[in-house]
Amino acid sequence: MLELIACRYERASLVVTANQPFSAWEAVFSDKLMTVAAVDRWVHHAYIFEPQGGSYRKKTQ
Repeated sequence: MLELIACRYERASLVVTANQPFSAWEAVFSDKLMTVAAVDRWVHHAYIFEPQGGSYRKKTQ
């Protein structure tokens, strides 16, 4: 994953969706430094959209 991020960094767009905050991403990568490097590249020049409110999917069930 980090290789993909590094390859596309400042060259092309990358859309990332997650249901966890950045602070919980240490569980995704093998070490803390890798997590910091990935998040740093993602948020540089990024538009971060955090929807507010309840889940539409849960509302329709």
